[in-house]
Amino acid sequence: MKKLPALTLSLLLSAAGAFAHSDAFKPELVDTLIAPYLAIQKGLADDDLKAAQTGAKQYLEAMNKAPHEAEAHKETAKLTEPAKMITAALDIKAARTAFLSLSQEVTTLVEHIGTTQDTPLYIAHCPMAFNNEGGSWLQADKTVSNPYYGSMMLRCGSIQKLISGR
Repeated sequence: MKKLPALTLSLLLSAAGAFAHSDAFKPELVDTLIAPYLAIQKGLADDDLKAAQTGAKQYLEAMNKAPHEAEAHKETAKLTEPAKMITAALDIKAARTAFLSLSQEVTTLVEHIGTTQDTPLYIAHCPMAFNNEGGSWLQADKTVSNPYYGSMMLRCGSIQKLISGR
C-alpha cells in the first residue's frame, strides 16, 4: 500500500470534519476552545513550538468537557487528535501540519455552533502553505500572522472573512 504524504492524509482526515457538528456541542464549549486554539496559532506564528504545545495542552483540557456520547464521540475525537499530535510533535513542521487539521475542525465548529463571545474570529488563508495547496486558520485580528510559515513569511496570506464576533 502506498504511503500518503502528511498533508494529503491531514486533508483526507479533516474532510469528514466539513460536515456539521452534533447538537451535543454548545457555544459555551466552543468559547473554552478559542483562547487555547489562538495560543497554538500564535505560538506557531512566533516559531515557538513549546508555546504551541502549551496551547494544545490547554485546548485538550478544555476538550475534557466535550460531549462523548453517541455521535459526539467521533466528533470529539476529530477535535482532539490534531491537538494531541501538536503536543507530541518533535518539530515545528509536524506541529504546523497537525494545526492545519485542527484549524479545519475548529473553523467548522465555530461556523456551525458559534460562540457566546464578541471576540472577533477571522478566517485567514495562505495560498502558498503546504507546497501551494494552501492552508487556512482562525485568528482574532485582521493582521495576518501566518502559523504555517512563522517569521519566514509571517504576513503571507489574507483575511477571508469574519466568522464570529464583530
